[in-house]
Amino acid sequence: MAKVEIKNDQLIISMEGARKLWAMKSEIATPLTNVMGATADPDVWEDTPKFGEKRVGVDAYGHYFAGTFVQDSNKIFYDLKRKEDAVVITLKDEEFSRLIIGVEDPQATVAMIEQAMNR
Repeated sequence: MAKVEIKNDQLIISMEGARKLWAMKSEIATPLTNVMGATADPDVWEDTPKFGEKRVGVDAYGHYFAGTFVQDSNKIFYDLKRKEDAVVITLKDEEFSRLIIGVEDPQATVAMIEQAMNR
């Protein structure tokens, strides 16, 4: 699962353990001003990448997506295992238009991001 933190007006997503290797990234940091929103999405797995949408990372279809994918001309970062609780973070003016990550507590993660955005 990814770890989500807010530090110095930055949203920081850290991948843990071997997932750093699979996702080809250990951390993604973005200014809060570039965060458009965050939602807990229990159905996001239904829209995971299809064959041919992977760019850099792992596509263990049916189990785990990690890394960079292109869906509908949007560059999306995944770090999500099947049945994990997911958060979708929408960004502007960043490398990725969305970050789709598995987290321990999606409702608390979304609340933390929204609170930081509204400061």
